Amino acid sequence: MSTPPIISDLAVIVQTSLAPVFLLAGTAGFVSIYTTRLGKVSDRLNEIADRGQPQSPMLRLQLAYLRRRALALEAAVALGVVAGICTGGAILNLLAGALAVELRQENLFWYFGGAIVSLIGSLGAFLFELVVAGRNMLRQMRMDQDTVDEE
Repeated sequence: MSTPPIISDLAVIVQTSLAPVFLLAGTAGFVSIYTTRLGKVSDRLNEIADRGQPQSPMLRLQLAYLRRRALALEAAVALGVVAGICTGGAILNLLAGALAVELRQENLFWYFGGAIVSLIGSLGAFLFELVVAGRNMLRQMRMDQDTVDEE
């Protein structure tokens, strides 16, 4: 008993469009991580701003560091969303091609290329944010150690 041609054709369409869905799911996972971290940084910024303390050098330093982190995370989120949009465009292009709708084949290259470049950019911005956070943590540990040593 052979499989009807329509079933085989539909299976190929689903297989063709399934690969980019994994890229889309991974990108969504990254964007979720970025937005969670951005929310925590934003909460910390609001907490410091609500204190209303005089502008001490330490407070200014902490605000500058948090702003850099927020900017890096905003870039990561924006690039991650662009990657998701490009991946969605690639999926639609693959489905249209499988259904014999006339679309330019170059579109697929640009959509996938845009998705990969945007995802790499978002990971680069996230790496920058992690480095800034790590450096601040080490600085804070050093300052705490100096305080303990003075006592």
